Amino acid sequence: MDPRSRYPDQVLLFVTLSLLAIGLVMVYSSSSVVSMHKYDDSVFFVKKQAWRILIGLFLMVVFVYLDYRKLVKISAPLCLLFTALLILVYVPGVGVEGGGSKRWIDFFFRIQPSEYFKVFYILFLAGSLSQISRVKNKFSNLILPHLLFLTFVSALVLFQPDLSTALLIALIGFFMIFSLYSSPKVVFIVAILSTLTLAYQIWKTPYRLRRVVAFLNPADHQLSSGYQLIQSKISLGSGGFIGLGLGQSRQKYLYLPEEHTDFIFAILGEEFGFLGSFLIILGFSIFLFRGIRIALRAPDYTGKLLAYGVTGYITIQVLLNLMVVAGLAPPTGLPLPFLSYGGNAMITNLLGVGILLNISRYVDSSR
Repeated sequence: MDPRSRYPDQVLLFVTLSLLAIGLVMVYSSSSVVSMHKYDDSVFFVKKQAWRILIGLFLMVVFVYLDYRKLVKISAPLCLLFTALLILVYVPGVGVEGGGSKRWIDFFFRIQPSEYFKVFYILFLAGSLSQISRVKNKFSNLILPHLLFLTFVSALVLFQPDLSTALLIALIGFFMIFSLYSSPKVVFIVAILSTLTLAYQIWKTPYRLRRVVAFLNPADHQLSSGYQLIQSKISLGSGGFIGLGLGQSRQKYLYLPEEHTDFIFAILGEEFGFLGSFLIILGFSIFLFRGIRIALRAPDYTGKLLAYGVTGYITIQVLLNLMVVAGLAPPTGLPLPFLSYGGNAMITNLLGVGILLNISRYVDSSR
């Protein structure tokens, strides 16, 4: 059957749109107080979020109807373009600083190159690694160059500094590379080197070390680096089984920092309780299941790797965010896909969904 006559995965699309709608409501609910406090406009953040969602949905539709194999073919120059932009971030007068980091470049609007790099890097890896069976000396001719490039890009992001995004890029790269090349020796060496690098970066950076120490014992740092984790737990615990009700959060009254971005799930848990939190987790679980299903039924290795990469990229963000909010991991700065307030992350996550929906159009439903 011609893929042009097939519909994209309807369940995946429904789950994504549902999460977006809930996220928009929660951005309003969680940010209304801080919006009024800072901008004298209770809908300041939700208006910006709505525009970003519209842009993301438009680009998602474009990606749905562009053959993913054609997207793979143009991914290499796009990867190089965003690698160049990652370097330009360090150029004085070009890179834009915020919160102590240089992660953005201003064109017609502010972009974060590392966010867009992740999507095109997954496309590039899927196309390149799908040829592994045809390559002689797989390690030296394919795997090693990919590992060196991944190390270079991760370092560029790490020194912005943006440890969480660098870690995410590295995890996705390792996951895709070693899903096809499973040499125990190479995996062990890379894992050890990566762990030592991560430990060193945490140890040498005071604010990262404080976060880890506070995570291990937040009660001893409840008025400093442990404050956010404690407030997040209070927010989640206050919701009980059915929650306090939409708009009734107490923690959003300037108690919980980043209440509409990294910690939006804590406000959701407070307002909708265990039941609402469970439904959101169920939604992300369905997203994961449909992504894996698309990967398993993809017509070629490129599609399989691409679907696994995109599904893994979004799922890792979800897991890390939920672990942070629940106090199971130190704060990472990663938003919750489709729900948290944010521009670049929202758009790139929807690009990823567009790629998954694209591949689903080539899946034989009878398989």
